[in-house]
Amino acid sequence: MKIALGLTAGLLGSILMFFGIELNDGIRLDLRYMVLILSVLHGGMLSLFITGTVLILTRLAFFPFASSSIVGVLIIASSVIAYVIITRSKRSHLQKWVWMNVFGFLVNVIPLRLYIKGYDLLVIIVEYGLVTVPAGFLVYIAAHYIAESNRNHQLMKEQLKRDFLTGLSNSRHFHTMFQGYLEKAIRNNHPVSFLMIDIDHFKTINDTYGHPAGDAVLQRLGKFLIESSRTEDLVSRMGGEEFSALLWNTSYEQATAIAERWRSQITHISIPMPSGEDITITVSIGVSSSPPHKEAVILLEEADKALYRAKQQGRNRVC
Repeated sequence: MKIALGLTAGLLGSILMFFGIELNDGIRLDLRYMVLILSVLHGGMLSLFITGTVLILTRLAFFPFASSSIVGVLIIASSVIAYVIITRSKRSHLQKWVWMNVFGFLVNVIPLRLYIKGYDLLVIIVEYGLVTVPAGFLVYIAAHYIAESNRNHQLMKEQLKRDFLTGLSNSRHFHTMFQGYLEKAIRNNHPVSFLMIDIDHFKTINDTYGHPAGDAVLQRLGKFLIESSRTEDLVSRMGGEEFSALLWNTSYEQATAIAERWRSQITHISIPMPSGEDITITVSIGVSSSPPHKEAVILLEEADKALYRAKQQGRNRVC
């Protein structure tokens, strides 16, 4: 994405250069430095250097060489260095934007004064400022709005995947990922195992200590599952007191051992209640694996049947 941003900003700067106003001796009045600012603020150093390189190559390749060509290249190069320094400073996003625009304004105005004879410096500053200040403000507002919208969009997408109470994947995201996860395992000839985990006597906890206590239990178990699983595993809250874990590249024997270890460790977790006392819980776990089950729905059904057997046989066990 940073490379794409750098190339896109470089292309935009080149277009600005082509449609800039030709003043004198190859001097072009445009706003190309603003794309450098956008590039570094939203893509970092890599994007900035790519954008600067594209602008320099465009300047040398498509416009007649003149004494101002070297100045133009030096302006872009100095802007890149200055923007790196400003970006590394401890200022707000808006402050960085303002300082970069001030620098860009100065390094564009000075060559105009040097190369265009008969122009009063104050007139140049006023006329150039009338273009760059409003343009810089509008570009900042638009870029900031787009960046915030993208962040909010990504946040909403992530929240749609998460269970609000435990932070685990929710049931919807689990079912969206399940079949593809299994197909990938089969293509790569990797075993994959599925655990269905249910808190024993959860209704009794709610009835005895209240729903806030039940929420505390769910959160603590969710935290344990996150800490105990690997990044490639998919751990979810399926609803109520039921959780699941899809274990990548894990055989039936390995999954059974993991389930037994988790079951044992969970019995030793002390969970504080809102009333001040601590309680412990137990879980029942059903295990199924692929191979032999190569369809997601069958893998799910077999784990569910195994969980039911675990509860029928007295709970706090793995089947």
